Parts: sequence; C-alpha cells; structure tokens
Amino acid sequence: MELRKVRDFGENINDTFQFIKQEFKPLLKSFLAISGVLILLTGVVSALYQQDTMRDIINALKGVQYRAKGLDEIFTPTYFMFIFLSSFNVVVMRVVLAVYVKLYDTTGGVSPTIEEVWKEVIRFVVPVFLYSFVLLILIIIAACFCLAPGLYLLIVFAPVNFIFVIENASLGEAFNRCFALIKDNFWFSIGLYIVVYLIYAVSSSIIGVAISSVAGLIAYFTTKDIASVVGVVTAILSVFQYVFYIIFSVSVALHYFNLVEQKDGEGLMRRIDGLGSETTDSSKDEQY
Repeated sequence: MELRKVRDFGENINDTFQFIKQEFKPLLKSFLAISGVLILLTGVVSALYQQDTMRDIINALKGVQYRAKGLDEIFTPTYFMFIFLSSFNVVVMRVVLAVYVKLYDTTGGVSPTIEEVWKEVIRFVVPVFLYSFVLLILIIIAACFCLAPGLYLLIVFAPVNFIFVIENASLGEAFNRCFALIKDNFWFSIGLYIVVYLIYAVSSSIIGVAISSVAGLIAYFTTKDIASVVGVVTAILSVFQYVFYIIFSVSVALHYFNLVEQKDGEGLMRRIDGLGSETTDSSKDEQY
C-alpha cells in the first residue's frame, strides 16, 4: 500500500482497514510482543488496586452495605504505580505502531520483523514519553482556561508521535510541525478522529462488556471471596481490548501521511523517481 498519498474521508477509513487486513499477522505480532507484557502488567496492577472496589460490587450484589473509603485508601502506592504504568503503556503502544508504519514506508512496503521494530522502539520510547508528558501538561492547562483550546490542542497534537518517530523530530520541531500540518485541515481532522475513535471505542467496549459480564456472573454465583482472582482474570482478558487501538492509530498515521503529502509532496516525488528507474528487458524480441 502507498502510504504517502492524499486521501479523503472515505479513503482514509477504507485504507485503514485494508492496511490492517494486509498487515494483520506481522503487525499484531509486533504489537503484542512488545506492548503485550506491559498491557498485561498494567491490567494486573489495576486489578490489584481495584480489588476492594470489586469486592464492594460483589457485596452490593449480595445485599451487603457499602462502606465509604478514606483518601488514604484511594491514593495508595499501587494507585500511583497504575497511573505511571498506564501512561507509559499508552506511549509504548503508540511508538510501536509509529515505528511499524515508519519501517513499512521506508522499505517500500516490506513488513518489518519484531526485532526491527524493537530496535527502533528502544530508541524512541523514552524521549517520546518525556515529550508526551510536556504536551499533555500544555493540553491540560489549555483545557483549564477553556475547554475549546484544550480540544484544539488535542487535535493538533494527534499525529505528534508519528512526527517524533518518522521525522526524528525534537520537541520544538514536532510542536511547530503539528501546527503547520493542521493549518486549513482542522475541521476535516476533528471529524475523522471522532468517527475513527468511535469505531475503536465501540469495538473495544463490546469486548469489555462481555468480559465484565462474565466476571460479574462468576462472582455473583460464587460464595467464596474471589474478588482478586476475578480482577486479575479480567485484567488478562482486557488485553484484547487494546488490540482495537490499532484501528485508531493506523487511521491517524494515514491522515498524517495525507497532511504531509499535501504540504511536501514526497510521495509524488517518489513515484516520479520510480518512473525513471523502470527498465525494459531488451533481450526479448518485440511482439506485435
């Protein structure tokens, strides 16, 4: 698939699913091999933190009175560990997908291996995590003053991870590049992101509801205190929810290439250069 090309709304959606279908096995292998362990660890820590909540829900279903928690029971070391792991987990997933797309683009459509993706992820993950933290603070500050600026920056910075990885940009370069790319494309971008995010959210929620329902039924019909076990099993199964994030990320990647192509036309220049490199086999007789 040619990534660097201008796409309208429908082409982005179609190419998103076409790319995922085409690269499903190698993309999923890289995603789970590198991100899967961290996703699982985040889920387990989340389950350990929420085991009391799970126990309260189970007790409520059985008619036991709810007991309010104090702040010391809410903001525990496990809570802050979960916040850090979940934040780092999101960055790792984004970097993995950005690296995969970068390698696919630079090799002319050859599916990268897990080892190739891993080498690039190690190179970018820490800087991108630090840069993302700075940009998140800017978005939060903007949202505190007014919701609209926060939403605007959220859309502007949506492709920033691809700029960090594909263009090897610094924080300042990526910041300016985001604003340059979004110029005259804000409303198109926000509409596309909302639709694709809804597709991801609905798909992920279906899996989440199914997992929660099964866990709830098991807990309700069990007399033993198995809140921790149910929480850990739920966390393990929740890995499948994160797989659907690939849909949103690939769509953002294709839109990034769309914006870059409108500004730079690199994909067009590649195709023009490719025409000059084509050769014909003169050893064969011409046929009429």
